Amino acid sequence: MINVLNREIPNQLDEITIEQFETITEINNNQELDPIDKHLKVFAYLGIPESEFWDYDVADFIGVVKDFNKLEQKEHPTVEELELEGFTYKAQMKLTVRDTKMIEKVALHKEKGYISEMLAIMFKREDLTAAEHYADAHIKYKAKLIRKLTANVAVPYLIFIAEKISQQVKNDTSTQAVE
Repeated sequence: MINVLNREIPNQLDEITIEQFETITEINNNQELDPIDKHLKVFAYLGIPESEFWDYDVADFIGVVKDFNKLEQKEHPTVEELELEGFTYKAQMKLTVRDTKMIEKVALHKEKGYISEMLAIMFKREDLTAAEHYADAHIKYKAKLIRKLTANVAVPYLIFIAEKISQQVKNDTSTQAVE
């Protein structure tokens, strides 16, 4: 947590929820906003109205932004089991073809909630069939529960997914060059 205008706001991955992380990421990816607007919107989302910065010195604002963006170097161990609403969900650092197909679809076509939906695809209940697990309603329900977890749970999976998809793109490119 950092103190901004006498308010404690979360800025570390083990302090913000996945939902907050998704929203902050969405704001930062908005190409229509300039850097100051992006940070004003992030702070407003976290509870500090934009108007409170209007008379704030720009150099001080840049300092606040730097402090907010400073992530402590922490290890984020892989969580392989989640307890959600009395059910146990398990994940492994492994992607099936079906998982990959669904994750790519979510990543490419969804702007909001894509991180929690990717995790919802990877975390499975052992008592459900594949059809039940991959059902759209179940994925959405599970994603809603996952959004409440802290963002540090998502980090190892996001890195893993990014590496796998990047590797797949490289392989696709090299295969096309051979053909």
